[in-house]
Formats: sequence, structure tokens, C-alpha cells
Amino acid sequence: MANLFTAAIDPMALILHGRAYLIWVEKNHPHVPKVAEIREVLGTLSDEERRAVQASAATLAELSKNVQEALGARA
Repeated sequence: MANLFTAAIDPMALILHGRAYLIWVEKNHPHVPKVAEIREVLGTLSDEERRAVQASAATLAELSKNVQEALGARA
């Protein structure tokens, strides 16, 4: 069964499972988006949308830091 958190982000997780899904992700989703591609998308956003993106990114960064600290892998 697909991980529901993954499915919430990528509907392909509802169709492909386990190793098949991982292979598909490797072929179709780069792990690190190019900064130029991100800038291109950000350039299409309104100021309000940009603020929302910034808030989401800051929240994710803080959560990631907390998880890393909890795991003892804080860099």
C-alpha cells in the first residue's frame, strides 16, 4: 500500500508501489531542483504567493532541523 503522506504529494504513489515507484521517481523527479528552475517559477508568483512560499520553506527548514537534532545528526 502506498504511503499516504507520499500519495498526498505524488499521486503516482497510489498507482506504483515499492520498488516500481522508487524507480519511477528516480527517472522522473530530480532530487535537487535547479535554482534557475525555481527562480523561473517564483518569478510568476504574486507578492502574496511569494510570501506564502517563503513561509512554507522556513517551516520545512525548521522541521528538518528539529528532526536532524532529534536523530543526533545535526550538522
